[in-house]
Amino acid sequence: MLRPPQQTSPIRVSLRIADRALRDRIAEACEDADIGIADAASRNADIVLADAPVATAAPVIALAAGANAADWRCDLRAVVPPDIGAATLGAVIAVVAAGLAVMPRRERLDAPVSGGWAEAPERVDGEELPATLTPREREVLALLAGGASNKEIARALSVSVHTAKFHVASLTEKLGASGRLEAVAIAIRAGLVMV
Repeated sequence: MLRPPQQTSPIRVSLRIADRALRDRIAEACEDADIGIADAASRNADIVLADAPVATAAPVIALAAGANAADWRCDLRAVVPPDIGAATLGAVIAVVAAGLAVMPRRERLDAPVSGGWAEAPERVDGEELPATLTPREREVLALLAGGASNKEIARALSVSVHTAKFHVASLTEKLGASGRLEAVAIAIRAGLVMV
């Protein structure tokens, strides 16, 4: 069963975001994903979230759509849009904390893309993935990655909330995840969803 490496202590992020409204929204998203926030000047943060290039030794997640990695003279591990959902941000942070990087789709030349999704690989890090996801499971996964609640998933798929809960539970079980956030992290790591 594929599971991301377990971190022994809670993940702590440092927010170096000049845009106050964006900083407040990202802080709230981190709290929603149970991620601790370190002081901006703290040297013991696991990851730095920034909206402009920063000088730091910690891995950095850029909150800037279309950011050029060459402009960021740091350990840039991911570039995500500033309007990223809480669940997706939590998954990206978990992936980066595990020592991995999140690459834009255009850099994933080895994975054929069909309808915005990379074809599901059979193995990740030598571990076999569960059976291929159905189109409905891929829809649910995309909505989860966007931070949708069960009610929002139900509305988007035109199903009952009970059916949406069933789809989410089935997907997390199929991915061997303990919850929604871990399911999204596993999916990102496996290349099933791109951020």
